[in-house]
Amino acid sequence: MTRYDLRFRPVDPDADAELLHAWVTHPKAVYWMMQDAAVDDVRAEYTRLDAYLGLFDGEPRCLYERYDPAVELAGIHASRPGDVGMHVLAAPTGTPLPGFTRAVFRAVLDELFADPATRRVVVEPDVRNRAVHRLNALMGFRPQRVVQLPAKRALLSTLTREQYRAATGAPPETGHLAPQLWAEANRRLVRKALAEFAHERLISPTPLPDGRYGVASDDDTVGYRFRARRLALDHWQIDADSLTRHRGETELPLDACELVLELRRSLNLSDEVLPVYLEEITSTLAATAFKLSRPAPTAEELAADADLQTVEAAMTEGHPCFVANSGRLGFDSAEYLRYAPEAAAPVRLHWVAAREEHAVLALGRGANLEELLADAPAVPSGYVAIPVHPWQWRNRLSVSYAGELASGRLLHLGEGRDSYLPQQSVRTFFNTAAPDRPYVKTALSVLNMGFLRGLSADYMATTPAVNDWLADLVAADPVLSGSGFSILREHAAVGYRHPHYPAGTAQQKMLAALWRESPFPKLREGERAATMASLLHLDREGNSLAAALIARSDVSPEAWLRAYLDAYLSPILRCYYAYGLVFMPHGENVILALDEKGVPTRAFFKDLAEEIAVLDPELPLPDEISRVRAEVPEQQRILSIVTDVFDCFFRFLAATLDACGALGEKRFWAVVAEQVRAHEADTSALFAERFPLSCLNRLQLRNNRQMVDLTDPAGAISLAGTLGNPLYH
Repeated sequence: MTRYDLRFRPVDPDADAELLHAWVTHPKAVYWMMQDAAVDDVRAEYTRLDAYLGLFDGEPRCLYERYDPAVELAGIHASRPGDVGMHVLAAPTGTPLPGFTRAVFRAVLDELFADPATRRVVVEPDVRNRAVHRLNALMGFRPQRVVQLPAKRALLSTLTREQYRAATGAPPETGHLAPQLWAEANRRLVRKALAEFAHERLISPTPLPDGRYGVASDDDTVGYRFRARRLALDHWQIDADSLTRHRGETELPLDACELVLELRRSLNLSDEVLPVYLEEITSTLAATAFKLSRPAPTAEELAADADLQTVEAAMTEGHPCFVANSGRLGFDSAEYLRYAPEAAAPVRLHWVAAREEHAVLALGRGANLEELLADAPAVPSGYVAIPVHPWQWRNRLSVSYAGELASGRLLHLGEGRDSYLPQQSVRTFFNTAAPDRPYVKTALSVLNMGFLRGLSADYMATTPAVNDWLADLVAADPVLSGSGFSILREHAAVGYRHPHYPAGTAQQKMLAALWRESPFPKLREGERAATMASLLHLDREGNSLAAALIARSDVSPEAWLRAYLDAYLSPILRCYYAYGLVFMPHGENVILALDEKGVPTRAFFKDLAEEIAVLDPELPLPDEISRVRAEVPEQQRILSIVTDVFDCFFRFLAATLDACGALGEKRFWAVVAEQVRAHEADTSALFAERFPLSCLNRLQLRNNRQMVDLTDPAGAISLAGTLGNPLYH
């Protein structure tokens, strides 16, 4: 069957009324029973319906409605939990595409079954509509009986998730866990584990006579052999294809969990941490296998014209340093397919209303509460609306906050209408229906990369104020404002203070959210946005997206790198040296603006309220945001640049560009040095011969439930010797 890439957005009754009127009154839509409807009739009908337009090549080409059979078919259909009703209409056209209507049905059913709560789809087409009966049969629908509805005699039919998969060959929830994909996922993760564990001095690969390197298990019974290059910052660039595992002369399959067990003593894994770490390793492998199972755009295709969300969903690596970086412990197999960013499945948020006396609502400058709540169902007087991740509602709030619901202090308002896509950070959502609207970041109590991803109501209370202060600082600084540096303000936040759970506990961080500005209104003519994490992305064939951007630009690799450093590094240096202000500027916390040729022009920094710190004790701060001031020993302050920027991002970008021949690593670091020297401050500390090696995996291996205390930046550091500084020479 021909596949068509369809994306869905909610119907806008006012904007879409005339288009829908033309569709539903067309002779080919006779079974839609609206042949005599006026435009106002259509507008009124779709104001009350839960309906979505399907877009193909950006144009509306189909319509589907979903309804509750327990209400619409009461007394006719024995409804069960998880039943969803469906109506589908492919737009009438004089130039039909082969297989398009069938593809529409598949896309709609994929959309419905992507929600783990959907167990069965119910349809009731007119008994005379033989064409749709044939399509329903192809999808796996089982006719139940002919029923009399108010306007028609209909063939009531149902389709379970299992019937749909059996009829269409749709992959099961574990379809990506195939031996070949699992083996490739293990090869990739073992390669990364050996490279990063070696970088953090947890293991010490030894040269072998044949030019390879070797690593032995703690008990010396198992060995790993591989070819590798050692680059600046003690970066181990391991050739994955050369990697083998042996017991004596017997070659063994590569297995990331076995590697962890074989190196348990070297990794200092306690009895408490080990089982959870193995779970996170397994989940990371499963996520990699899923990514390998799906068609993927090439680096050239992404570099050419891919939009922000296409690039976001195409990312495959996760955090470049952390080995266990896709744990998401708490998602089941169906929820993974629904909520993981790589699945790119549209999500509708739930909404909860909280009594005002228990809620925190903080609005920053210019925030419009009515606009922020445009997606929310009606909110009763005396309550504050809070957007909620669907998983959080089903698995946490409806259980751990059951007493609040019973008392009426919380009300479940139901789903919103807008369609969102989860970002790489998992709990942050992009509004696909209205890209100019803010991102929504929600609490999500799954364990991922050393943290339960909750949000604190106490932090939410001051989040907009922190962002407004920072925005004012940037606007008043001629260097920052002149460079185009921009922050995506978290300009509104909301949270709930549970009357029973102790302050600071995970249970107090289950119900909160914030709204963050979208970069789209800030883009200039000809610019497009891409997550900075994409600069480290390699496609299925190992081709670099950064190299592809450089190749299609009309500038030299050095000039492209300087443009990127102007956009990204220069503002970081200015904030650090002028204000003692530091961020967490990793790839997923920065969005780059690219011009028509793919050259970086500006950078948008995000996720600021929890992850900025003011190190200068003399910098004036408003009392309400004093929590961002941090006491960090003088010798550790420079780590905010040499670790967070040089070691945790530039190390990988330099190696990637070197490996593909786009730019040698020595030249890369020379350009970085030129950029640092040009800064109007005493940057001599950045040219020291060596600097302390701060290790991220060591933190996770020490405590993978609360890796660090965000209120104690100095205590969130694990040092292991020093690294040679590539800027020193």
